[in-house]
Formats: sequence, structure tokens, C-alpha cells
Amino acid sequence: MRKIFSQFLIGFLTPFSLEAQHQNQILDPNICSVQLTLAGSPLSMPIVNLGAGNNTMVLQFDHMGDELKDYKYTLIHCNSDWQRSDLSDNEYIDGFTDDRILNVQPSFNTLMQYTHYALGLPNQNMRWTRSGNYLLQVFDTEDDRLVLTRRFMVVEPLWRIDAEFVRTSRVDKQDTHHEIDFKVVPKGVRVSMPQNDVKAFVLQNGRWDNAMGPIKPFITRGEDIVFDYQDEIVFPAGKEFRFFDIRSFDYRGEFVRGIKETPTYYEVTLQPDESRYDRPVIFRPDADGRFVIDNANANQTLLQCDYSLVLFSIKQNQELDGSDVYVFGELTDWQLKPEYKMQYDEQARVYWCEGWLKQGHYDYQYLVVDSRTGKPDIDGFEGNWYATGNQYTILVYFRPFGARFDRLMGAVTLNSARR
Repeated sequence: MRKIFSQFLIGFLTPFSLEAQHQNQILDPNICSVQLTLAGSPLSMPIVNLGAGNNTMVLQFDHMGDELKDYKYTLIHCNSDWQRSDLSDNEYIDGFTDDRILNVQPSFNTLMQYTHYALGLPNQNMRWTRSGNYLLQVFDTEDDRLVLTRRFMVVEPLWRIDAEFVRTSRVDKQDTHHEIDFKVVPKGVRVSMPQNDVKAFVLQNGRWDNAMGPIKPFITRGEDIVFDYQDEIVFPAGKEFRFFDIRSFDYRGEFVRGIKETPTYYEVTLQPDESRYDRPVIFRPDADGRFVIDNANANQTLLQCDYSLVLFSIKQNQELDGSDVYVFGELTDWQLKPEYKMQYDEQARVYWCEGWLKQGHYDYQYLVVDSRTGKPDIDGFEGNWYATGNQYTILVYFRPFGARFDRLMGAVTLNSARR
């Protein structure tokens, strides 16, 4: 903890289990700021259409330090549950089954040196030929060590998905949860046994850690496949994400209390947060938990975005009994990462932690979890309110009898704030 932290604050303070190896992971501690998004859309989910010529994703990440690394990548085709499918490499890859990342650029005019790597997919050396879930794996060629994984989805946009938000059937959830009903209109494929052949997953803000699925159809109505359950496809609504702006270190962005330049890096202190479990809802646009790497200085490029040690803190009069507190969001891969586990300072009466983050705009929240079970407290420091704007993505998979993999036949994303 920074030596000045206590003195500085005292005055101010008057559902779904997945195989671990097929999750998003950063296995090299020197790799930072990993993003896999659609080209030109930094807040998008990694979902592309099969066969679309200009539908491209971009993987970007940094390796800290001045060492130049040689990375290669490959793709693994997975079923809807992220277990590897029965397809061999040449059945879902057109081109090389592994290739090197060649777009490599060093940072410049930064206190902390790093090398930036970028990869566009699909490309002339590697293209996918099947729909479904994919895992992108990146290896260090020096020792053939896996250093990075990222999930993405390839969809055959053949089936229409009509979805709507409905009031929950349970009165005690009507002000705090979102419920979704939807139906699927299959086209181009005969579905003889929908209860066995069709399944759906629903994601909140692109997260797989709390995804709902596999969900079987409730009924069929003519050709329509209906997912109309009561109190089943229901998510705690949460509240709008907290955020901060560190696009520049020349001045304090929103919710930044202080910026300090040291000889080797920047230190950023965010304004201390407060619990809002029982606070009125504040409506403001957010990025649904995501982050964007950006530089507010017009004369600087993204390769001049520097890193800083960011101090998070939230006021709490006494330490929570039997619970741990984490900073949580896309900046932590939606995972409970040890470096973002907060400590309690009795003198300052705050939970705090520090993390290395690149210049940009970040959403985040505080997650309270049971220290024994790791189960999240759905209220915690944030609370829930039905009017919160979240993105919900519905993925519909099809696997008829005898098929060897799950086809992704449709995907749709809707926002609860626009109902």
C-alpha cells in the first residue's frame, strides 16, 4: 500500500460451469490490456458471421518490457459448453492450422516500455469454415508455452430470434431483476426434434461466468421454437457500472483524485467510492463493464499510451465478516483475480487494491463474495434496479441426431434500457 494512502484518506473520509482451460485466460503476467473485438468497434462482442467477407475481429495485447517475443496462434473448435468438438483441425480451418503474429510495434515516449501485438481474424493464412464456439490460443514459440486464450463465436445468421423483456412473475424480483422471453424462427434447416436438437445460452454484458444455459425450448408453436419460461431466464439487474477516465496523465479525468509521475511510471488515485446498495439510482451511459484503450492527447498515438498503477478504494466502516471484496469487470476478464482482491485498512476504513492499467476509459464494479464458497453476493456494494441498462446476448445452437458439433444458428443482442 502506498505510504501516503492512510494519511491522504483520513481527512477525506470524515449458473454455468465451464472447463477451466477453455476460459479467457492470461497465463503470462507480462501480458496486459488484452482485447478481442470487431475491427473498428472496441466495445463489441467477438461474434462474427460465417462467410462474411468484411466481418473481421482484431486481437490486441501488450507484452511489458523491451523484450521482443515471437508468438504463434491457433484455433480450437468447441461445442456450446466450450468442450472441444469432435472436428479435426482441417475440418474447421481453411489454411494453416497455426501461424505467427507479425503485426508487432514497440511503444515510444512512454515511461513503461512495452511491445504491442495485433492480429486480424480471419486472414489470408487462416479462415474458419464452420459455425460455433472457438477458442483462440496464443503460444510463445521459444518454449511452446500457452500464454493467452480468448473465446469468440462464429454464427450462421439463418435463424431469426425475437426477444423481449417482461416483468418477472415473482413480485420480490420485479424491481431488481430482468427476465427475457424469446422465440426462434428456424430457416433453411429442418428441425425434427427441437427439444433434443436445439439449445440456447443467454449472456449478460458478454459474460460467460454467469451465463444461463443450456436452455431447452419450452414449447413449439407451428414452426416457431418458443423459450417462454416463468422465473427461469432471469438475471439480477445490477446498477450502472462505475467508471473512470485516464485517457490523459496531464490532467485529472472523471473520478480521478490524483496523478503522480515517478521516474519509471505513473500513479493514479481514484476518488474513494461508497456503497450504493441502498442509494438512489443514477442513470448515465456506460460501457456495460468494458474498457477502451485511448489517448486524449491529440498529438499522441495509441502506441504512446502509458501504463499507471491505479489505486481503487471503497469506504467501509468495518471489515466484512466472512466475505472478500474484488474489483470486477472486463478489466479483470470477469474473473476474481488475486491482484484485484481488496485489503481492508482499519485506520482509513476502506477496502483498497492497486492494478496496472493502460490509458483509457474503464468501467468496473465491486463484487462481494463469500470467502469460503466464492459465491457472489448479488447485492453487495452495488445493489440491483430493474431500470439498469444491460446488454443481453442470446445464442441459439443446433445439433441434430448424429451430428458431430453444435452449429450456432442465430445470435441477437438487446439492451434492457431500450425496452
